[in-house]
Amino acid sequence: MKSLWGRLQPRERRVAAEVYLAVAAALVALGRLEGVSGLVVAAAGMLLAASLLVVVQAPIGTVPLGYALVIAIAALADIGTFFSVLALALLVTLPVLLVRYGPDDATRRMTRWLVAACACGGAAAGMRALAHGTSPDVLLLQVSVAGAVFLSVDLLGRAVLPTPTAPPMHVRLAWPVHVSILCAAGLLTVAYHHDKWMAVVALVPLVMTRFAFDRYAAAQEAYRQTIRALSIVPEVAGVTPLGHGERSAVYAVALARQLGFSTEAIERVATAARLHHIGYVTLDDPEDATTHEDQVRLAKQGGDILRETEFLSEVGDLVEGVAASDVTSREAAIVRIATAFDHLVLEDPARAVGAVQLLKFQQNDPYGAAAMLVLRQVLDEDPAVVERAIASGAPLTEAAAASGAQRG
Repeated sequence: MKSLWGRLQPRERRVAAEVYLAVAAALVALGRLEGVSGLVVAAAGMLLAASLLVVVQAPIGTVPLGYALVIAIAALADIGTFFSVLALALLVTLPVLLVRYGPDDATRRMTRWLVAACACGGAAAGMRALAHGTSPDVLLLQVSVAGAVFLSVDLLGRAVLPTPTAPPMHVRLAWPVHVSILCAAGLLTVAYHHDKWMAVVALVPLVMTRFAFDRYAAAQEAYRQTIRALSIVPEVAGVTPLGHGERSAVYAVALARQLGFSTEAIERVATAARLHHIGYVTLDDPEDATTHEDQVRLAKQGGDILRETEFLSEVGDLVEGVAASDVTSREAAIVRIATAFDHLVLEDPARAVGAVQLLKFQQNDPYGAAAMLVLRQVLDEDPAVVERAIASGAPLTEAAAASGAQRG
């Protein structure tokens, strides 16, 4: 088995060596200038830097484990020591972020962390002035306020300076992760005041939090991969066009977001758009789905298949409702319009205008007409959505083209 050093790329080895030398120089300098207290600051800075580089794969994107340490150090240390530790930690993490994410992403992260940490440090100093004492209740109050400020500013920073692994998020999705971080920070703070060695023990729940969220993220990814695998079954079988499920999902998500759907509803319509043709796998001949009665029957069979899984029962109901004669929900109308639009456009953006006009005259129910209006708004405000949809289905179509397969 290769060592950790042996698994690093040459560029990563160079950065690791530079960071090591910088850390050694910082330890020597601080030790000579500040004595033991300087070594403590250096050690805290190294610990914070390492924790900022360890990320949790949370439902809201990646979240550094070091957020809890930033909050705890702000509550424990005076303002000068806090900013010394923070500056050292950010200097150490910068070269690693540059290699890992690139200049633009690293700059955005560093800016978010710096602004949020400064606000946290200021809030902690203000709370120490307002609420004196070191009792557990007072410490928890101080760390809660400082942590709330830090996480709120970080939430705002994600909206202003988003990155691929830290996209903008809704408060409703972020609060479970933020509560976990606040609890870990509070536990660290109280444990350190009681007994400094207890703080080491208090790190264990923080590490376990990471594993818990990583397992949750892995389960979510497995779910998404399963949905995608199911969606391409009718496409590979030749009963629907290649990439149709993924492209339809992009359109359905765009329409749902335009209408302000909840996250659960957006996920549901996206899944239904990917799986709305799952009943077609029962066909021996694609020509057997030419009449509306056949399509209704196949949609019911698809709904039955999905309901048997239990966790996709709501999606099964939605898939069945998409083919019904009278659409009775906005979700079903969105999926129907999204899939019909993709059938007309496929991989040619030039067809988008004509597809909208054709679909407009085909709607004879209020939900369908409303969904068409939303589609026109989406295309007017975000015309690149067609290119994004085509790109989402491109891996399958390109793979088929490379293997000489015929499109459905």
